[in-house]
Amino acid sequence: MISWKDSLDKETDLYPTQQALLLQFSERLSFGKAISEQGVSLLVQAKDGHLLLSGALDSRHTGTVQKLDIPLEHPIQQILDTGKPFAGLLEWEEETDSGVTVETYHAYIYPIVDNGGKCIGACAFTNPVSEVYSNRYDEFMSMVSQTTFQGMLVPQLQQPELYDGISVLDGIIFFEQDGTILYANRAAKKLGDIFGIDRRIQGTSIYSSTLKVGRIKKALEDRLGTIDEELYGDIALRQVMIPVVLGVRWKRGILVLQDKTELRKRDQQLLVKNSVIKEVHHRVKNNLQSVAGLLRMQSRRSTSEDVKQALQNSIHRIESMALVHEIVSNFDEDYVALRSIIEELWRLLRQGLGSSEQRIDMEYIGEDIIMSSHKASYVSLVMNELFSNLFKHAFKDRIEGQVQVEVRDVRDVGHHDMLHISIRDSGCGLPDDFESTRKSHLGLQIIENLVRNELDGKISWTSQGTGTMVDIWIYKGEEYARLSSRR
Repeated sequence: MISWKDSLDKETDLYPTQQALLLQFSERLSFGKAISEQGVSLLVQAKDGHLLLSGALDSRHTGTVQKLDIPLEHPIQQILDTGKPFAGLLEWEEETDSGVTVETYHAYIYPIVDNGGKCIGACAFTNPVSEVYSNRYDEFMSMVSQTTFQGMLVPQLQQPELYDGISVLDGIIFFEQDGTILYANRAAKKLGDIFGIDRRIQGTSIYSSTLKVGRIKKALEDRLGTIDEELYGDIALRQVMIPVVLGVRWKRGILVLQDKTELRKRDQQLLVKNSVIKEVHHRVKNNLQSVAGLLRMQSRRSTSEDVKQALQNSIHRIESMALVHEIVSNFDEDYVALRSIIEELWRLLRQGLGSSEQRIDMEYIGEDIIMSSHKASYVSLVMNELFSNLFKHAFKDRIEGQVQVEVRDVRDVGHHDMLHISIRDSGCGLPDDFESTRKSHLGLQIIENLVRNELDGKISWTSQGTGTMVDIWIYKGEEYARLSSRR
């Protein structure tokens, strides 16, 4: 399916600046449809004489880019040739499963002109003809269409934020500069009771309501749209004000009212929940540090070097868990950046296990992965054991050394999302009896169990005499997908 951008580029003789204007305008079609509750489409002349149509002629449908053949006397062709607006009945041939049918629409079509005043396309507001029709209806729909069209142009499409997230569920009010309300949809009428607007709404004044209209008046005066969120008792409303300029002195306003009460309640509940989570992590961190302090006191009183070493190892493991809780307590939610854990853990262990003469540096490469605190605690324990082994064994008798930690998102042969953590060092390498002794080494057992059982992953060790490379693959389930979407 060819895109609107490609259609303009390949099928027309329009300049890039003219194409850019039409592309920007096409991004407003859904807005126009929501505001006017009509079908909204763009019409552009192709260089081969055909007509390019983007959008839908019926508000119930979503349109695609079409290339159509129309006769020279067709009203749309006349609009594109003369640059004059059109209002009236429009016959349109449409292909269906049963053949070609002719549909008749009420149409209000307005030219789109570039900065030089040349007509480069048209915007059509259409709805199928029904039995209910009157001059009053035609006048009303003409006002709605014209106001919506001008609103899509304000100010020259340079405020895209005004059009984001607006739907047919929002309250829509059109009003004159003096405050007289011209139109209000059903959603606006339901909200009217909150602002003290007369239930008739149309014909009453928006300025006589309890709506906070200071910014609304200023938006009209400055011809610049505004977005505000106001509280009316327990109700939170997002107010989008779009000024409409219809002449030198003639102005209207489109006011979009979006009820954000439930969203704000959820935000408030989330803030409370996050505050509780942060406080819990803070207290857990303090408790773990207290336990580490008690073990440190016991270590100083012991006369056995083996006991001291065992206690010191336990202290480092506890402190690695406390580190995760400390970092999470500074986040807004219950997750943490993996890089911050690895870098801070390295700093702590280098101070505790490395000598002052050693110059051993660690480099982090790759992505800053977001993890839940639950999984991050296990990763920190694994990294604690690996980093401790580096200082105790790989660089035991060395003054200088390099460690590289690389973290990547990868996919395995089964196309499962995996987290790959690779730790490379320039140390002495693995001992010859590594495979036979690894199962009797407590630290290595901790690593193996955590990776396989808690992180649902796998681990490999390789060494070529000098230096060791440890590769860890962790399966990334739905939990990681949720966290990644928050970044």
